Amino acid sequence: MGCLAALLITLVAFRLHFNLSSATSAHLFLVAAIALRWGFLEASVVSILSVACLDYFFTEPLFAFYITDSHDWVALITFEAAALLVSRLSNQVSRHARESELHQSRVQKLYELSQQLLLLDPKEAVGQPLADLIRSSLGIKGAILWNAYDLHMSRSGECHVTDDDVKSIFFLDAKEENRSPGISGRVLRLGTRPIGSLVLCGHMLDTASINAAAALAAVAIERARSFSTEANAEAARQSEQLRSAILDGLAHAFKSPLTTIRASSSGLLAMDTLSGTEKRLVDLIDRHAGHLSDLANHLLLTAKLDSGDLKAKPEEIDLAELLQGIVGGASQELNGHAIDVELTAQPSIVRADRKLLQMALLQLLDNAVKYGQSSSHIVIAVQEEGTDLVVRVKNEGSYIPPEEREKIFLRFYRGLGYVQTVSGTGIGLSVVRRIAEAHQGRVWVDSDRESGTTFAIALPRMAMEEQTWN
Repeated sequence: MGCLAALLITLVAFRLHFNLSSATSAHLFLVAAIALRWGFLEASVVSILSVACLDYFFTEPLFAFYITDSHDWVALITFEAAALLVSRLSNQVSRHARESELHQSRVQKLYELSQQLLLLDPKEAVGQPLADLIRSSLGIKGAILWNAYDLHMSRSGECHVTDDDVKSIFFLDAKEENRSPGISGRVLRLGTRPIGSLVLCGHMLDTASINAAAALAAVAIERARSFSTEANAEAARQSEQLRSAILDGLAHAFKSPLTTIRASSSGLLAMDTLSGTEKRLVDLIDRHAGHLSDLANHLLLTAKLDSGDLKAKPEEIDLAELLQGIVGGASQELNGHAIDVELTAQPSIVRADRKLLQMALLQLLDNAVKYGQSSSHIVIAVQEEGTDLVVRVKNEGSYIPPEEREKIFLRFYRGLGYVQTVSGTGIGLSVVRRIAEAHQGRVWVDSDRESGTTFAIALPRMAMEEQTWN
């Protein structure tokens, strides 16, 4: 087509008696138009044909491929150089225009994808709708999405990549490019943390567009997971509030009859008129009524801590004196365990609520007695660490696996290894944590199969004013 146009322009120019300069301008315009329409190679071929036509029809001698005038040589060489330069520039402009249009199209697709992602229902499983949306929005043949949170694979469209290959991208933390034409894979990341993998099939997308699609997919997965976590947390919070309210009501209901039972059994024991068997039975009633009363107190205290109704009454407390009183008062409950109290902090003074602190320390001692090896030593140590006083209660023979060391502080959770062998409610340690937090302190546990288990509660020395603990 370009060559025919060059010949036609030559004949018209010759018929109209154009000179060399006018004919050259017409051919230069033709070469530029061909470069914009078809490209540099086609324009180069037409420029060479144009030089031949100009030589044959417009330079002396006419109708011969021969030039006698040096000015004609300069004119034709200049024309060819200008034609090639114009062709090159026109080709670049055309290519840049196409690239810009393609880039704009890709950006528009990604923008539409981001808009559609916001319309996904976070209450539903996100995998399959997300894969379908990526395929349709990007205009590709297929998409495969693997969610590492729920280990679910979602496929949309046609994509002949195995599940194992998709997972390998995640586990190898690798970028897959062109394992076959038009197939690319990416690890889905939230920051630096991988959360899945994505494979796109039958596409003509550039690297930036693929990376952007992967980033949008990661955001959509994390958004759905965050919504699910928040919904579960809210449901758990409401369930916990309901359970606390029920237990609080039960604790109040138990309190009056337990007080009556405890007063009656204690009165009978104080009268000292019972026979040996009767005295043992009444003593058994008295001790178990005491346990039930302590449990009711724990439930009431937990409810008050959660609701913020408990008023703290901080005062200066000597931990050494408090511990000696706790150990002495619990002497009948030690079941043969020897207690060693080690004081390395001098003075061992903290400002805290005496009743709450005594309950927390007594609970730690009770745990050490119940879960420690029979007749083993229990060590209570008071140490100064920075601005805190740390009380550690250590027993021998018990072990808490690492995966349970946070769970045991949750209300009603009990260690799997002791559910069947040691009686308990799973409330005590949750109360200890709440009391520690109420004092701006903390509690933790260290455990080793050989040396045993150590519970630690850290209390700041700083003075605290009377306040509501919430």
